[in-house]
Amino acid sequence: MLLPTQDRPVRRLTLGLLVAGPFLFGLWAVLLGQDGNWDLRNYHWYNAYAFLTGRWGMDVAPAQVASFYNPTLDLPFFLAAQVWPARVVEFLLGSIQGANLVLLYGLAWTVQRPATPEGRRALVALAVAVCGMVGGGQVGLLGTTFYDNVISLFVLGGLLVAIGGGQRGGEGAAWTAPSGPAFRRVALAGLLVGSGVGLKQPTIVFAVGTCAAFLLAGGTPWRRLLLSFFFGLGVLAGMALFSGHWMWFLWSHYQNPLFPYFNNVFHSPWGTPDPYRDDKFIPKGALAAAAFPFAWARDPKLVGEIIFRDYRVLAAYVVLLLTGAVALVRWLRGLFAVQAPAVDTTGHARARRYLLLAGALSYLVWLKLFAIYRYLIPLEMLAPVLILAAVSLWPAPARVRGTVIALLLLLLAITGQSGTWARVPWGERPFGAKVSEVQAPVLPRPDHTVILMTGYAPTSFLIPGFPPQIPFLRVQSYFIHPDQGDILLNRQMRQRIDQGIADGDDFYLLVAHWETWTMDQILPRYGLKGAGEPCQPVTSTLDEPMLLCRIVPLQPAAARDMNPVN
Repeated sequence: MLLPTQDRPVRRLTLGLLVAGPFLFGLWAVLLGQDGNWDLRNYHWYNAYAFLTGRWGMDVAPAQVASFYNPTLDLPFFLAAQVWPARVVEFLLGSIQGANLVLLYGLAWTVQRPATPEGRRALVALAVAVCGMVGGGQVGLLGTTFYDNVISLFVLGGLLVAIGGGQRGGEGAAWTAPSGPAFRRVALAGLLVGSGVGLKQPTIVFAVGTCAAFLLAGGTPWRRLLLSFFFGLGVLAGMALFSGHWMWFLWSHYQNPLFPYFNNVFHSPWGTPDPYRDDKFIPKGALAAAAFPFAWARDPKLVGEIIFRDYRVLAAYVVLLLTGAVALVRWLRGLFAVQAPAVDTTGHARARRYLLLAGALSYLVWLKLFAIYRYLIPLEMLAPVLILAAVSLWPAPARVRGTVIALLLLLLAITGQSGTWARVPWGERPFGAKVSEVQAPVLPRPDHTVILMTGYAPTSFLIPGFPPQIPFLRVQSYFIHPDQGDILLNRQMRQRIDQGIADGDDFYLLVAHWETWTMDQILPRYGLKGAGEPCQPVTSTLDEPMLLCRIVPLQPAAARDMNPVN
């Protein structure tokens, strides 16, 4: 951490805020209420439970497509929630997410000119870091298990290492240090970013952007190529460290290391030959893509599922375009000038240039692959740093540049408005209440019971509330449907249902009350129907009650068609 050495009052203020900051964000997370987001109820809770209890061979796709996501990132939260009360877990998660403040401070310190007085440098870095932490997207995710603002620790940490932050005089070491230390530095930076990719695949947009930026940030061609190469090696190592085991599991069980994604390439018989990509947010056409930050500033539903307001990425987009235009004009003038203008080739200048390129390229990759705002949270946080770095390149007096930066930071800080991801008010719940508490009906024969799931509602988080010997089969969801024919997932469930009917097992349907239509439209495809009895509620602390309905075979096992799906 870089702090002033001469200005002791500023040093104490900065150090105090950087130490207290993460804990303040932890308290903020608690005040926002308990996280009850859709993804937590769909897979974050279940996947960790299934991994720790070995349910992968017992259940079939209860968390829909997310059943096949790497559970590693979910394990710490789930394990902590087994031990500590929900409020403590929220505080810890919010504090971890609040640690981004320290990394943003380091980045903002590093991109400022070395000649800047230390006291002012620290205060500016602190203001930029705070601005990056109070964005509409980041605050909305505070204390939630989406983890985009946890993964940002790896992205921002990798950038800080890459540009030589965190040590006095180390700015730009990747471009100025001898080859060995420089390549080790960028490999470590790549390891951090790659670890983020291994834990959450959409982080790949930052891995590509930060790797490619080395090719354009300056230096000899071989130096640029080798920096990018060693950074890429680090990325691959980080990915292998945190997702290698899971990719091997998916390959060995489903013949696709990314199952079900890119199944149009791998052709796993367990799914349909489709890419399973969600590309509905990606803008169509070059003009729509160019205007996209302006479009989602007016309509945030273009980049996600909730209403929020934040202009950080938009402001950085405009500032970087203006900075690029200034650089282009400067270059064109140099072509016709008697003496070309000098180009700053110091390590500090190249580090700043690299950071701007990494942000811009990562945005372009995000725009092409996802265009989902949550996946851009690290860039929302980084945007004030990019603005600081870019405006400092403008050919204007220092006072003008400082005024522009201050006004932009102030406007961004006061105009942001966070959305909400299904927070659950604490209400009168006791302090010792846990994150997920489920009350399920008592089943008479748990050793001879099969529970089916249908519909699109997230219900897999309820599974730990049932006896552990009961298998759960999701026969219909946004991921799987009997109309998909004889893919192996459908075949596996059909065989399990047929065997259960032959053995006289009890069958139940776990379903949301607004999706009971599936009892008439989906269950007959598997030779089952509702028993005509009232359904029983399954209550929890994370959602409204779901229904558990007894279901029975359409006809006796000996007489029924044993291939009802087809």
